Amino acid sequence: MFERLMYNLNSIRNLLILSLLIAAMPSAVAAQDASRDSDKENDPSSPEQTESTSSGHRANRVVKRITVVDSPEAAAEAAGSAYFVSGEELERAQSGVDDISRVLRQVPGVNIQEEDGYGLRPNIGFRGVPNNRSAKITLMEDGILIAPAPYAAPAAYYFPPVGRIESVEVTKGPGLIKYGPYTNGGALNLLSRSIPTDEEVGGKFAFGTDNTLKGQLYGGKSWKYGGIMLETYQFRTDGFKDLDGGGDTGYELEDYNVKLRLNSDPDAENFHSLTYKGGLYDQISNETYLGLTDEDFGNTPNRRYAGSQLDNMDVDHLQHNLTYYGEFANLFDVTATLYYNKTQRNWYKIDGVGGTDIATILSQPNLRPDEVDWLRGANSPDGALSVRANNREYEAMGVQTVFGFNFDAGATTNDIEVGVRFHSDEVDRYQHDDRYTMINGRMVLDSRGEPGSQDNRVGSADAWAFYVTDTLKWNDLTLTPGLRYEMIDYEEKDYGSNDPNRTGSALQRTDSTVEELIPGIGAHYAFTEQFAGFAGIHRGFSPPGPGGSTGAEEEESIAYELGGTFQQDSLFSKVVLFYTDYENLLGADTLSSGGSGSGDLFNGGEVDVYGVEFLTRYDFAELLNSSLSFPTTLTYTYTHSEFKNSFESSFFGSVDSGDPVPYTPEHQVYASAGVTNDLFGLFINATFVDSMKTELGAPQGVIDKTDTTLVFDALGEYNYNENIGFFVSVENILDREYVVARRPAGARPGLPLTVLAGVQLKM
Repeated sequence: MFERLMYNLNSIRNLLILSLLIAAMPSAVAAQDASRDSDKENDPSSPEQTESTSSGHRANRVVKRITVVDSPEAAAEAAGSAYFVSGEELERAQSGVDDISRVLRQVPGVNIQEEDGYGLRPNIGFRGVPNNRSAKITLMEDGILIAPAPYAAPAAYYFPPVGRIESVEVTKGPGLIKYGPYTNGGALNLLSRSIPTDEEVGGKFAFGTDNTLKGQLYGGKSWKYGGIMLETYQFRTDGFKDLDGGGDTGYELEDYNVKLRLNSDPDAENFHSLTYKGGLYDQISNETYLGLTDEDFGNTPNRRYAGSQLDNMDVDHLQHNLTYYGEFANLFDVTATLYYNKTQRNWYKIDGVGGTDIATILSQPNLRPDEVDWLRGANSPDGALSVRANNREYEAMGVQTVFGFNFDAGATTNDIEVGVRFHSDEVDRYQHDDRYTMINGRMVLDSRGEPGSQDNRVGSADAWAFYVTDTLKWNDLTLTPGLRYEMIDYEEKDYGSNDPNRTGSALQRTDSTVEELIPGIGAHYAFTEQFAGFAGIHRGFSPPGPGGSTGAEEEESIAYELGGTFQQDSLFSKVVLFYTDYENLLGADTLSSGGSGSGDLFNGGEVDVYGVEFLTRYDFAELLNSSLSFPTTLTYTYTHSEFKNSFESSFFGSVDSGDPVPYTPEHQVYASAGVTNDLFGLFINATFVDSMKTELGAPQGVIDKTDTTLVFDALGEYNYNENIGFFVSVENILDREYVVARRPAGARPGLPLTVLAGVQLKM
């Protein structure tokens, strides 16, 4: 506890000292904008701006090098499937419970498995990629890998709070060449709050159901030669689940961020800037892997068994980024970022009863009625309940550099990027089990486990990544060829359960090297001012990680897409056909997937995934000739996945050719309709998710699907003036009860009716 306290105090101290040093600098001439907010102001097509300034050009260039698509306009013109969520769309999604799942429902081609109702540890996949813990997508914040250990242990046990995110970018298709290592499905980039152009202060405060409190406060300013931004985001709730015998089932979250920028004269021929970003995050959540039997779910879906009364997750995350940007006489530019992330987590949670893991018990509760009763609170034999201290520490660090060149060659223009990244990360597992006896609904300690007696190993990875892309434009045609190379050295040291001091007496060491060449190309052609088409093909790759089972092969695929966009006035539509041909799909045995937690890898063989993505937006004010605005959005995703071979696997189960990839819904629909003006806004959202297969080859009588869901949300906004606004968010208006997942163990509910009301300030 003392070490953790000092860790937090020292981190806060360092952030404050750096902030005060910059804030103490004398004010100079008002700065040119160095943030994403300048994009519109310096866009020649914007009605408010007809002449681009040099500083605006440079701000946009900096943004381009750390983002995936950087604006809705760029997403619409990309030679591939790209989406950008920002501004009012994102702010409306942030008015309720800040769950990234509710933001990404607006984006087609995303398959999400909810788990805790709050999105604390989201399960996100793209185009049928397995979504457990978002481990098979490239997850970034401001263009930097942000998973705790992206190569050695990518499961997203830390995820940036979406309540403090300024924009969300999603790319799929050949554009993934720039954003490895995971190129099978897609990349998700979360853009944090930028340093504002002028002095800006704002905040959001809300209160609601289950004693939920949300607070956010930020402020910043730019000068000619620098800028600063400070932000804190806080969230707490008692939780919506009812624990047998009483108790808190919610969470508390604190997040602090600072950005500091020093730059040269924005109007000089050569331009340089240095930006520091620091972040500190702490989350304590009373969450569990333990779900319910279907019988209990039918009676009380928000129940929590007494066996989960001690379950608690404690996560700390610290990040430091230092980014240099240099532009040299408009000939080329360089963006280099040195980064360091450290994550500590310990999830103390029920793991087994009577020697059987909880996933097995709840999959067929009729076969183990005694164990189920003990979970419910009945008196148990001595030490029957096993609670694991699932303790892990992660470190990730590296440096990535992007060189940009722009030049004309005859009738063509070229924007070439050359990127190189060295990355090193590590996960340290040091775990034990404690034994408890259930007595009259309370868990009483029977014995403490020896530290390291359940898992005592360190996995690490050193990776070099190189890529080159060219955005080549010739009249109405844009080609984007690209090539990526990944070279990864893995190491795992397993010290064994009988060597807590890690003397090496029983050390088992595993080393491996993975090399992969990942080509891709996309094409975009503007047939008219309104209609454009695009197509792409690229190689997909997911690194296997250290250790794992003997005989596990790399996960590789070939991905194809064909699409088109149409835009006229307020109408925008995009449709994409996609097909991913997996040479081998990998499965990982983790506790979060309902497995044993060994981390072993299993070959799934050939898998096909294909489908359709559709998005359309329109403002019906154009038809009604009204002073009000009537914005509407509709997205639809069809995804068909199937294994191409029949086989038996201890992980995948009994697989028949044609079986779908678990937790991949065939049909998903998101619809939003609103009425708004400068004074008020009213919005209704509907989300439909088809039933998903949860297990292959399940025994007869075992329910192996989630529920089909249709959930309605609503939002009301009132702007008192340009600085103060009020809002009321209502999620799951009809209080629909539905099973969102059957992993890690048992049936799990979605978020019930939840109301938040608050005020938003901008000055």
